Amino acid sequence: MDRLDLTLRPPPPLGYKHALIVIGATALVMAFAAVRFWFLGAWLVLPFLAIDLALLIWAFRASARGSKAFERLRVGVSEVRFDRVAPCGAMQSWTLPRNWTRVQLEKLSPPTNRLWLTHKDRKLLIGKHLSAREREDVYGLIRRELS
Repeated sequence: MDRLDLTLRPPPPLGYKHALIVIGATALVMAFAAVRFWFLGAWLVLPFLAIDLALLIWAFRASARGSKAFERLRVGVSEVRFDRVAPCGAMQSWTLPRNWTRVQLEKLSPPTNRLWLTHKDRKLLIGKHLSAREREDVYGLIRRELS
């Protein structure tokens, strides 16, 4: 039985419906700009407007794809198990002995920090998608459980 079961997920992207609204509104503004540029004789701007819109769509899709990633940390009686699942579904797992595993919060230039699980020469970065404040909260939870 796990004493701590923690799943860390990146913040969710904009929902599909809301993303369509943002993209549609942006496309409408760009269409008005395209017509104006066309009448002004600056038709060479039109491909760049299309590229901008395509990049916006790509960014929303990449954000949605990236939100499928997560990390799971389980602290049991005798072991600590850490799983990292990539957006494509590939999974990496590490199992460390509980008694010799430590958690470290590395303070960098304010307000950034990094959260590490350490055991001997192995160092695992956890919660890289979390904010600095969230990492501090997770650090407190894990430290309390490991001590």
